[in-house]
Amino acid sequence: MDLNGTLSGRDFGALEQRLFGNNSLFGNSTFGNSTAASNTEDEDLEVNTDVYSRVIVTVIYAALFAVGSLGNSITLYTLLSRKTLQNLQSTVHYHLASLAVSDLLILVLSMPIELYNFIWFHHPWVFGDAVCRGYYFLRDSCSYATALNIASLSVERYMAICHPFKAKSIMSRSRTKKLISAMWLASFALATPMIFVMGQVMRKGENICTSIVSPVTIKTVLQVGVISLRVCVLVLRADLSTVALTTSGLIQGEIMNMNLEFRATRP
Repeated sequence: MDLNGTLSGRDFGALEQRLFGNNSLFGNSTFGNSTAASNTEDEDLEVNTDVYSRVIVTVIYAALFAVGSLGNSITLYTLLSRKTLQNLQSTVHYHLASLAVSDLLILVLSMPIELYNFIWFHHPWVFGDAVCRGYYFLRDSCSYATALNIASLSVERYMAICHPFKAKSIMSRSRTKKLISAMWLASFALATPMIFVMGQVMRKGENICTSIVSPVTIKTVLQVGVISLRVCVLVLRADLSTVALTTSGLIQGEIMNMNLEFRATRP
């Protein structure tokens, strides 16, 4: 979710409204100027998106959905087969499986709703308040999980290539499972505020799914989410580095003890 810190609210609102109409998170003046935000109740719900833009976005979404669903499904099927897991000596398959799950959830849960309600039929929102809140929560959860999975996978590959002996002791299967579980819990925690800032509201006699708080609040929530994600990535790297240094010290200590014992036994 883009914070658009360097893009003016008016320019971004016009661009986003061109593609997604007035019913999107940013299009209904969430990031617009204060005058537009104060007149949200009086805004027209009619959609000005031309049919060509809708068709182009639909084709792109369909291609992404087909390729992403097929590719991630094949990845999961391959990784979850018992024979494959037994043949893999590293823990990279756990990271790949977690990444494939987060990508599949985004494709299956987010894309159809975005295509139906934000591209073609902007209003009314027909899925109810619970689905509205759950949609944004799951979408952000999977997005955060994808970012954390990529970060952990990068660190795991770095350790396996640059420090292969340390990686075997550091990235054990049990430790990798705990790490992935912690990343998913962190992703759910980071996305929890979306349950409380998004919801179904009545505008001009029709239900829409949009922000139910002030523009300042939604900006704060998004900024805190992105900053927290960066902190999680830094903590992940620092934790693995600490474990690597600790393990390296233990290994060196054991080697020194073995050398001393060997010298002591020599005549």
